[in-house]
Amino acid sequence: MLPSLFSTQEEIIKKLRTVGFVHTFENAQAISHIFYDVFKIAYFALQRKKQGIHPLSDFPIILRRKDITKLVKLIDYHHSHDKVYTVTPELQQCFGKNFTEEDALSFFEQRVEGDTTDKFGRSIHIDLEDGIKFMYKNYETKRHEKQSEFYIPPRGKRLPWIKHTLHNSSNIYTRIDGDNREIMYLCKYDLPNYDGESNKCYWAVIVKKYKKDRVSPYNFKTAFSIVKYNNLLKRLQRYQPIVDVPNV
Repeated sequence: MLPSLFSTQEEIIKKLRTVGFVHTFENAQAISHIFYDVFKIAYFALQRKKQGIHPLSDFPIILRRKDITKLVKLIDYHHSHDKVYTVTPELQQCFGKNFTEEDALSFFEQRVEGDTTDKFGRSIHIDLEDGIKFMYKNYETKRHEKQSEFYIPPRGKRLPWIKHTLHNSSNIYTRIDGDNREIMYLCKYDLPNYDGESNKCYWAVIVKKYKKDRVSPYNFKTAFSIVKYNNLLKRLQRYQPIVDVPNV
């Protein structure tokens, strides 16, 4: 039997305040973090749903109960698999002002491209010519154009994180994107400050292959850092935990 619904928003706030006094601060903080994430990711899901409705309906756009339940499960999965890695000297080797675009191209060719597997044995191919484009972005055309003026140094600095994430991440998500199935691997890294870089950030690695293909390896698509937590939640609401999708 489901609990009775609240009649007003003020009633929700009053009940939360009453319940909050029962918990210790640390416990209330942990609970608030989890449920804030649910509220926030539901907000992003609602915004995305509104964007898909043209013309915009006069009726309120809402999420169904089962949609919200899926988001709760998504946040639970994320919190259960979120792990912080301290950046070791090996993972810091590309940081510093002396690491140039040419160094990044050479490092990618020698240390990144080729065949590898993730922590669970999925085969992944990282192509040199196509894969290297992830370090370049023309923000006007929104295309990966391999020209020096579009080189993104923070991505070059984190080249060692690509295979480290694939080999270690258990925080894994999937979605269908057109004709392709994507897998997104997440790791959170704690690193010393370099050139104004943030101390902690998520590093996302995305691979893809044709959704009906059960044999060939996944292909590296892109990798990027996520510094703002809300940006992570906004991206997460488009995916689902990989454990919910068999044979992926």
